[in-house]
Amino acid sequence: MTFKELLPYHALTVISSSVSYSIFLIVIEPSYRAVIAFFMISLITIIPYSVAAVPLQLFLNKWPKKFNILYLFIYCVVATLFLYISYKLQGNWSDPIWDYRKMLIFAVGAAIIYWFWDSVIMNKKEYPYY
Repeated sequence: MTFKELLPYHALTVISSSVSYSIFLIVIEPSYRAVIAFFMISLITIIPYSVAAVPLQLFLNKWPKKFNILYLFIYCVVATLFLYISYKLQGNWSDPIWDYRKMLIFAVGAAIIYWFWDSVIMNKKEYPYY
């Protein structure tokens, strides 16, 4: 199958992951503005998932395996690097990240969510990959 034929599945993976990640963030950091935050986070997280996760998903799914722990580890490393680089690109080059635990929770949470939806949506026998 070509990329054009698989594009709806990539889009569904990104949208499902974005909605799930916004629910995850609202659960770990509740706010009285949760409904507004839900929609904003869902829209904002589409960008990093599309930029960092979809190309990685294309590469890893050349050898598709459902719920592969190695793939989860790779997604976690890439998510952590992406979050760290995006923090530094905001102009905080000299500022150390004081709360590494929170950063890792966000990155690993995003990676687990994307890995889950990738395994559920993309790794089916109905549309063999490549």
